Amino acid sequence: MRRYYVHMLAALTLFAMGCATGGGDVESEYTTGDSGMMVTDESGFEKNIGPAEIAYRSALQFLSAGNYTEAIAQLRNAVGIKPAYLEAWSELGKTYTKLKSYEDGIAAFERALELSPDNEALIASIAYNYLYIEDYDKAEEYYNKLVTIDEMSYDGNVHLAFIYQKRDNIDKAIEYYERALVTKPDDAISMGTLASLYDRKGDTEKKIEYMRRAIEADPGNFRYQTQLGSMYFKMKKYEEAIPIYENLIINFPDKGQYYQYLGFSLSQTSRKSEAPGMLEKAIEFGSDDAFTYAVLAKAYVEIQQYNKAIQKAQDGLKVGGQEPFLYYQWGEALSKLKNFDAAIIKFEKVVTYNDPQWTEPARKQIDRQEKLKKREAALKEQGALE
Repeated sequence: MRRYYVHMLAALTLFAMGCATGGGDVESEYTTGDSGMMVTDESGFEKNIGPAEIAYRSALQFLSAGNYTEAIAQLRNAVGIKPAYLEAWSELGKTYTKLKSYEDGIAAFERALELSPDNEALIASIAYNYLYIEDYDKAEEYYNKLVTIDEMSYDGNVHLAFIYQKRDNIDKAIEYYERALVTKPDDAISMGTLASLYDRKGDTEKKIEYMRRAIEADPGNFRYQTQLGSMYFKMKKYEEAIPIYENLIINFPDKGQYYQYLGFSLSQTSRKSEAPGMLEKAIEFGSDDAFTYAVLAKAYVEIQQYNKAIQKAQDGLKVGGQEPFLYYQWGEALSKLKNFDAAIIKFEKVVTYNDPQWTEPARKQIDRQEKLKKREAALKEQGALE
């Protein structure tokens, strides 16, 4: 039988198209009927390939060129000629999946799986497609097949965890995510998810543990750092929050919210003197809400810059909101300046808001200012007598 050497895609494509159309009127010197043709492989050896493989190879070239319509036609031609063509069925499944034709993908992968029943890649592909169309029962069935073959299958465990998470079965989701981490201990996404799940269970210790591990595994993921900083902030663990926000403002020097949280955290520690600078930055970069002004006014009171405290309280009142907080800090600053009558007026203003956080402290301050007035008057009288 005459041997033919195929070196160009055009020859393969021409032959495959002839096969797809049953030959028709197409005549080619490369066609040899059912016996196929001779080709030279990568090692330079000749081998005979049949019509199914020619169609398969043609499909791969069409895929490479992004012509999915022709690729699918050639893959279907290949499996039509050779129904037990595992690679062609698998490639057909991948192509349909890429085109988001998930049910067609499932059908092709299932035909492939019949030819290779314990093929984990095929099982995972079928499960993925079911997962994408939100058929969680079928997806679970196939992912369970994976963990039956390999109990520590990362793909099986992490996706079963996701399915149980979608079903709001937190304990089962945690169990499978933690099992997935045994196989892939640097999986920052699973760690972050576990932190969220433990948060829902109210387990603060575990929540922080997994968020810290997620940051260690993926230090460039600033979303995790933001979440951990927020956790510490809400828990009033300001010493732990400070280094996180310090790192965040290095990487995001124009993010006002990070300066705001850092400034507030600093104001709650022995580093109070650094708080105003961070809070001024917060205002500069857009976090200029009344709360920031109130905290800044308080910070200036605490470092004995009373006139600045009054100015920031006034600025905050122009913004609107947090009025009891702002008037209280204004009153504190006036008291420190020994302007007790003006301070009393501000504390009385606080009381009018009936704010549960500030009303009672303001009433106590009014009594205190009256005592401070009497004390100051007594000291002046004593000084005059002396």
